[in-house]
Amino acid sequence: MASIGRAIVRVPKRLKKGQVFKLQMVIIHPMETGLRKDPKTGKKIPAHYITHVDIYLNGKLVTKINTSAGISKNPYFAVKMKAVESGTLKIVYEDNKGGKWEKSVKLMVEG
Repeated sequence: MASIGRAIVRVPKRLKKGQVFKLQMVIIHPMETGLRKDPKTGKKIPAHYITHVDIYLNGKLVTKINTSAGISKNPYFAVKMKAVESGTLKIVYEDNKGGKWEKSVKLMVEG
């Protein structure tokens, strides 16, 4: 599973100051609850899930999403935000096994 932690993030290419927009992201992750059994071995598959997602704009925390094992594989998140300034939007996410990843995208705010 070499692609664990890869994120696909979408934001509008250009925004007007004050415009409300939707940040959309899919995070590639197995999101195992720890309750399923491997059909071949009958053993439980260990829990492995994203515990939280933090979103920063220019280094300032904008929002924090706390998650649990009950979310589907490769979860989709959407967050409505207000365009206040251009800069770097950074998404940092961690899982219960110590995995930590981040993805950055540029925001272009006019006016």
